[in-house]
Amino acid sequence: MVALNIIITFAEQLMDFISDVSNFFTKIIANIHNFLNRFMSDEIILVFGIAIGAFLAILLFRAVINKR
Repeated sequence: MVALNIIITFAEQLMDFISDVSNFFTKIIANIHNFLNRFMSDEIILVFGIAIGAFLAILLFRAVINKR
């Protein structure tokens, strides 16, 4: 019974930690969006986000290919 309580407590604490990390990153992204929204529209932010994502993907693939 003690082992079951320990496992349940660990699982609850782990779920709380994951929830806190998720909230942290959600708030950071929301703050960045609110800041950028003062200067540009949502469509431009989306285009820049896609471009940055594509650039990071290219860098990642080049790094993986160059490792061979």
